[in-house]
Parts: sequence; C-alpha cells; structure tokens
Amino acid sequence: MPTVSRQVWATADAAGRAVEPAGDHRDADPEASHHRADESRRGAQMAAAFRSTVQGTVSPRAYPAGESGVSVANNRLYDLPRVATVGRLAALASLPNLMLVGCVVVVVWLVFVPLSALLYNAFTEDTGFGPGALSLDNFIEAYSSWHIPGLLWNSVVFALGTALATFVMGALVAWVVERTDAPGASLFHVMSLLSFAVPGLLMAMAWIFVFSPNIGWGNAALKTTFGLSEAPLNIYSMAGMVWALSSHYFPLAYLVLGPALRALDLRMEEAALMAGASYRQVFAKVTLPLLRPAILSALLLLFVMGMASYEVPRLIGRPARIDVFTTDIQGAIIAAPPAFGVASALGLALLAICVLAVFFYRRATQHAESFATVTGKGYRPARIKLGRARWPVALGIGAMFTFALGLPVVTLLWQSFFRNLAQPFVSTPARATLENYEFILSYPIFLAAVKTSVLLAAMAATIVAGLTFVMAWIAQRSLPRYALILDALAFAPIAIPGVIVGAGILIAYLMLPIPIYNTIWILLVAYVTLYLPYGMRFASSGIAQIHRELEEMAAVSGAGLAQTFTRILLPLLAPVLLAGWIYVFVLAVRELGASIFLVGPGTHVLGTISLTMWEEGGSYGAVAALGVIQILPLIVIVAGLRSIELRILRRAQVQQS
Repeated sequence: MPTVSRQVWATADAAGRAVEPAGDHRDADPEASHHRADESRRGAQMAAAFRSTVQGTVSPRAYPAGESGVSVANNRLYDLPRVATVGRLAALASLPNLMLVGCVVVVVWLVFVPLSALLYNAFTEDTGFGPGALSLDNFIEAYSSWHIPGLLWNSVVFALGTALATFVMGALVAWVVERTDAPGASLFHVMSLLSFAVPGLLMAMAWIFVFSPNIGWGNAALKTTFGLSEAPLNIYSMAGMVWALSSHYFPLAYLVLGPALRALDLRMEEAALMAGASYRQVFAKVTLPLLRPAILSALLLLFVMGMASYEVPRLIGRPARIDVFTTDIQGAIIAAPPAFGVASALGLALLAICVLAVFFYRRATQHAESFATVTGKGYRPARIKLGRARWPVALGIGAMFTFALGLPVVTLLWQSFFRNLAQPFVSTPARATLENYEFILSYPIFLAAVKTSVLLAAMAATIVAGLTFVMAWIAQRSLPRYALILDALAFAPIAIPGVIVGAGILIAYLMLPIPIYNTIWILLVAYVTLYLPYGMRFASSGIAQIHRELEEMAAVSGAGLAQTFTRILLPLLAPVLLAGWIYVFVLAVRELGASIFLVGPGTHVLGTISLTMWEEGGSYGAVAALGVIQILPLIVIVAGLRSIELRILRRAQVQQS
C-alpha cells in the first residue's frame, strides 16, 4: 500500500464533510435538508473513492451511481491534493531528471568506451596498452597493404549485393502478404519470424552441405541428373556468400516493408487511374514516392547488416580467399603478437561506412510522416484481387520459403542422423543413428555452453528490457531535445558491427582496471550494448500507446513514481516488453561476432563451440546435431513471440473498437 501523507487523507475527509451544512439550518427546509443529505452521502462516497484510488484498490462500486473514475478525476476533489502536496510533487519532479542522467551515463559508457579504446589504439603507438605517443603508423600499416583495395571492394560488393537480393525477395513477400488476397498470409508471417530462430552460422554450414563443390549433396544431385562432370554451383564464391546471407535475411526485409505496404491507401492509386494515368505511371509517380522512406530504410539497414556480417565471410568467404573487413579485423587480433592497433584502424573504417549508412537511414525514417496516407477517418486497406492467380502466387512464395529456409534446416536435420556425410535420397535410413545426439548431450563443453548462453541471454534481455523501458518513458515524457538525445544514443549501437563491439570491449577492458576480462560479465556488457536498439524500439512503441493522463491521475492520488511504474505502466506494457525480451534473448543466444573475441579459456557459448567443432574438422554429423539442438528450442521460443504478437494485435483492435 502506498504511503500517503496525512494532508492527503485530511483533504479527502474534508471533501466528504464539506457538503454538510451547519447544524443550525439542517431542518429549516425539508426538501433542502433531503438534498443536503444526498450531497453528504455523495461527498462521502467520493472521499471513499479517493482513498481507494490512492490505495490502488479501486472498485467500480466505490463511485456514485452513474459515475466513473474519469468523472471523479474531473471533480475539484482531485485538485485539492495538488495544493496540499505541491512540495512533494516538486521534489519528485527531479527524479526523472536523475533517471535521465543515469540512462545517459550508462549508454555512453556502453557505447563510447569501446569506441574510445579503438580510437586510442588506432592513433597511438602499440606499447602494450600503456600510454603511447600519437602516431599514424597503424593506419599506414593497415592501409598500405596491397590487399586493402580488394578488401574494400569485397566488403562493399558483398553488403550491396546482399541488400539488393534480400530487398527483392522481401519486397515480393511483403507485396503478396499485405496487398493481395493470396492465401497463406498468416503462415508466411510466422515463417518469417521463425527464420530468426536459425543462427547465421548454422545457415552457412547448411548451405555448404548443399552447394559445396566437394561435399554438397545438391551439386551431387545436379551432376547425376544432368550427367555433368563438374559441380555446376560453388558456394565458395561471392555469389554463394550473397545467397547464403540473403536467404537468411529476406524475412527481415519483409518485416520492414510489410507495415508500409499495409498502410498504403489504394484509393490514391485508383484516383490516379481514373485520371487517365497508366499502371506504370501510377507505380512510378504514386506508389514508389509513398514507399520511398520504407524502401530506403530497408536497403540501408540491410547494407549495414551485410557490412557487419561475420559468420558467412568466416565459413564461406575465407576458404575462397574472399576477405572482408570483419574477417580481417579478427585476423589482426588473433595474430601473434596481436596487432590491436591495426585492428583498430581497420575497425574505424568499417565503423565509418556503417555510421554513414545509418545516418542516411535515419534521414529516410525521420520524414516518413510526410508520406502518411492513413488517417483516423475509418481507413481500411484494400487488397488486390488476384483471381485465378491466387494459389499459384501463394505456392510460389511458399516454394521460396521452403527453398531458402526449409532446405537448410532439413539438411542439418538429415545430416545429424549420420556419422559421415550423407546425401538425402541416397543414404539409406537404415544407416541412421542417434550417436551424434548422444555425443553432443554428453559433451561437457556443450552443457557448459548451454548454461552460459542461456544465462547470458536471459540477463542481457532483462537488462535491455528494463533499461530501455526507463529510457523510452523518459524520451516520451520529456522535452523533445532530451528525447532526441536518448533515442540517438540508444540507436547508435546498430551502426556498430558485432566484431567492432567485441574488439573495442576487449581492448577497453584490457586497459581499464575493471577485472571482467575472461569472465562472462564482459560478454554480458557486449550483448547489452549490441541489442540496446532493438529493446528501445519495442519499449518506445509500447510507451507511445499509453496516455500520460494515467500517470497524472496516479501522481495526484499520491502514488510515487515507482508505484506508477509497477502498478500502471508495467502491467499495460507487459506484452510488448515480453516480446522485446524474447527477441533479444534469441539474438543473444545465437551471437558470434563479439563472442569470438571475448570468450576466455574457461568460457564457452553455443556460437563459439559450433565454430570450433566445424573448423577443427570433427564429425559433420555431430556439428549438425549440435545445430539442430540449438534450433528446435529457439523455434519454440519464437512461436511464443508470435502468440504474444497476436495478443497485442487483439488488444489494439479492442481499443480501436
């Protein structure tokens, strides 16, 4: 029960007694006396309602007949505590400022300490983390190498190719799901969410099993079918790298473009057609301009993710001698002796490219309101009638999902039941065995990695959810300039690749007198830093839907800020925060780019042991079994995310109705 000052209770009691007249005139007029008695009962009921509100136990029966909490809130009764407790409310007014400062300090520490360490090492002589003289030797050594032009070319081509291929696939799915009457829209949406359950490292492994020139069963099937002497497809190429990453990221492009297509009003296109414009002119002059913010934001976001990718370049690019920034940075750090200065210089170049892309991404999304076509006037998006093409189009989209996502997962599942390489439809099920699963489940390092990964992911998700909840509340309830600062700080890590975060944190905490190196805590710092932007997006969208009147009524009723958070905001935001928690948990469990730098000799996470088993040339079946064991629980978790999403949508529909 909240602590309430005596002044507040006295005010409530006074409100109940204020309507009672003096005793000398009580019986002067029977009708007036009866009226005053009603007013007295009414005042007593309102005082009781006020007490119930302050205690957090409001019941509809506490209000007079025909009135609600809103009408009581509009009564002058609620103005009295404002005067009585103005000093306490003034003191509480500084608490959000303290929270603002605290959030800024935490985010600045998480984001800018690693970047400062990179800057320091890049522009100073390598003296073993001691004070070194300013120097450009690291940049000269890093960028005077003959392979730097090829490194930049490979990185940009890989990221740009991935962005374009992913965008085309995702846009096609978004158009079919959101703008047409093709069946299966809900199924395609669920499959898009399930793609997040498959770690990028395992997707790369699966495509190697399919399209490797030497061991790929897909190439073997093509050679047998068409009588070819050589493998027609080679995953170890730039095209193979682009395909491996695009097949994993195209559901993300759909999730970015889907809301924009859903909100596009077809009446504008119909008006242009009625005015005599052709379909091509309507698409070029009406549809594309309205979708421009979503298109640019999707392309730039996918480009940044391609530049930051580590798993595909490590498994597919490195054997093909296709180096990109992420693999080159990792190579400099694991060199003997470690070239931290060179790695920092390379990292700053990668960071500059990503920051520039994110800058344009922010520019594209900031002015999205100028292209809004949905207002509060009973708008309902229309769908394009496909007629007889409904089922062929749906089957085509289903085939794309099956090939891009289903095929790799089925390949891993099939391989996990065989000791050696096994080709589907060739290896007989009689050779299948569960030995790979028995080996993995009895592997001590695996059990330790599961425990560490789950613990770290749960802690990171909880910290991100709590921190971004407070940050989003401050951003929504404070002055615009503070909101802009907080939003920019929280969004900043999305421009920092995981490899840069890992390298920066490694260098920073080797220099700082904070003993978390070679512990799980340094991994926790990295995960919280990486996934802060995603938690902020979930929390901000939830806070924006809650009107501040609820908080004002709680403050007037004597509730403190902590009580307002726990009794009003958290219950209303629980589904959104839980969805954000699950999303961050899934991302943290499958993280590899930062973990590869930060795991110590006694620390193991699922991503690093999967990579180690693959590169040490162990049993392919055991690696596949390890992948299946990782994927299946994540699929269940992501399915839970979908159920939460449906609950949020139902609640929104109820509120709108």
